[in-house]
Amino acid sequence: MTAAPLPAELRLLAPVFAARFSALVTQLIGFIALRLGRHPRLASLTPMLCNRLNRAARIITRMMARLAQGRRPRIDLRRNRARSHTPHPPTPHPHNPAKGLPTSPGWLLRALKHEAALTRMHLETLLAEPGIADLLAEAPTLQRLLNPLRRALGIGHTPRPVKPPPPPPAESSPAESSAPQSQPQPARARFVHFVRIL
Repeated sequence: MTAAPLPAELRLLAPVFAARFSALVTQLIGFIALRLGRHPRLASLTPMLCNRLNRAARIITRMMARLAQGRRPRIDLRRNRARSHTPHPPTPHPHNPAKGLPTSPGWLLRALKHEAALTRMHLETLLAEPGIADLLAEAPTLQRLLNPLRRALGIGHTPRPVKPPPPPPAESSPAESSAPQSQPQPARARFVHFVRIL
């Protein structure tokens, strides 16, 4: 049983998506090279992050080229990773740290701030355009390529509301604390005092 042919509108949309995503990645890499290098904790991750983004853009470009020809892509990321994996562990290097990239939602957004917010807005606009969801459904591997970037930019993640700190306890003045507190008099005692005054 052969798969249904790819709709013509998706074939025309595929190269457009590839070009726009590649431009977005190029812009983000420029922001990373400019800003992330000044971040004391993330500067050493800049080459790794840029390589990951370039690799994702190349794979997506190949996938979109196949879709534009009416062929569904058959790219297995696990198989490609197994081919490029070396049997010996990598040598520790400042530009290739042992630990990987951060995985907390929105970490790149917090590191780059305004520049990453601009990239996030462009990516959300691109993914929300008509036909893009159908295009991505034709190549499920695309979701695995886009998910790390979406997570790094905080797309689809709702941050937890920050609870305000409790107000500090009211401090009483020394005079108030040392003064004896007057006890309320009973009603009968007040009445006797009033009669004596009369």
